[in-house]
Amino acid sequence: MTTIGIVGAGAAGLATAYGLRTAPVDVTVFEKSRGFGGRAATRGRDGHRYDHGATFFSSPTERVHRLVTRHLSSEGLVDIGSLAIWEFERDGTLVQHEPDEKASPRWTYRAGVSTLGKLLARQSKVAVRRNTRITGLAHQEKGWSVQTADGAVEKMYDALVLTPPAPQTATLLETASMQSDSESVNAVWQAVRDVRYASQFAYIFAYNHQLDRPDNLCGLRGVDDQHPLAWIGFENAKPGHVREGHSVVIVHTSPSWTAERVDARPSSFVADVQTWMNDLLDADLQDPAWVDTQRWRYSRPKGQVASAGRAAGREVGLFLAGDAVAGRGGVGAALENGLATADRLRKWG
Repeated sequence: MTTIGIVGAGAAGLATAYGLRTAPVDVTVFEKSRGFGGRAATRGRDGHRYDHGATFFSSPTERVHRLVTRHLSSEGLVDIGSLAIWEFERDGTLVQHEPDEKASPRWTYRAGVSTLGKLLARQSKVAVRRNTRITGLAHQEKGWSVQTADGAVEKMYDALVLTPPAPQTATLLETASMQSDSESVNAVWQAVRDVRYASQFAYIFAYNHQLDRPDNLCGLRGVDDQHPLAWIGFENAKPGHVREGHSVVIVHTSPSWTAERVDARPSSFVADVQTWMNDLLDADLQDPAWVDTQRWRYSRPKGQVASAGRAAGREVGLFLAGDAVAGRGGVGAALENGLATADRLRKWG
C-alpha cells in the first residue's frame, strides 16, 4: 500500500487527506500545534468564541461549496454573506454599502471557524499526529523520511505533501536539497524559497457592554494597503460567538504597516490600534475588559510557487499544497488546492 505523509493540518493538508479518504493509501498527517485548521483558528475566553485568523471563508469552486454544505456536517454552519461590509479609505473616509441578500456565502460556525478543521479531520478518518513538529526531511531511493523535533526519524513515505507557508517549507527542504543528488529536489527548494508573504497582527478587544453598530454590519475593510488597519470585524454578527450584552471586536493591521514591525510584540501597539479603531468607528472604546493579540507572520502569499518547481517535485514523490501553490490567500483557496493535490496523488505512481 502506498504511504503518504502530510506535513501540516491546515485547510490544505486536511483537504488533501479528505480527498484521499477512499483511496488505497495509508496517510499520516503531522501538525506542530494542538489544533486543526491553520489560520482557520478560533479561541475561547470569558464565554466568548472568536475567529482571530480567518474571519470567515468562502467557496471559490463548486466542489468546495459541496464539501462544506453537503459532505461535511452543516450543523452549526453560519452564513454571514448577506451582512454588509463597509470600506474605509487611507484617510479614514467611510464608504457605506447596503447588505446584499444575494451575496456569496461567507461561512463560519457557531463554535468558530476552527470547526472546519475538526470536521475535515474527523471525516478523513486519518491519523493526525498533533504537537509533532517536523524539523528535517531526507530523500532516499525508496522515498522520504521525516525527522521530528525530538530527534525521532519516521518510517519511509512513498510520497510527501508539504503544506506549511513557503518560507517554512523552504527551510525544511534546504537540508534535503543539500544532501540529495536529485535535481528535482533542488528545483522544488528553489521554487518555494522565492515566495514572500505579507504579515499581519490581529487584535481582539472584548467589552462588557453592547457596541452600538448596525445589526446588518459585519465589518469594515480597507480599500487598499495604505491605512494602518486592514479590517475591523464584529464577532457579535456571528451567532453563538459572543455572550449577550457583550461585544468582541477583531482588528487586523495592514501588511504595509506590519512589514517593518513584524518582529516586535503585537502588544506594543495596542494603544495605537485602539486609536485608529476608534477613529474609524467614531467611538470611544478605551476600556476593554480584556485584549488578546496574535502575530500572523505568514498571513498570505505575495507570489506563487512556479509550476516548474511543482512538476519537478512530483518526479520524486514530493507534492506542495497550500496558499503559495494556489497563489492567493484564503481558506477556500486552500481547500480547493488540497482537493486538487489529492487528485494528483491518486494519479501519481
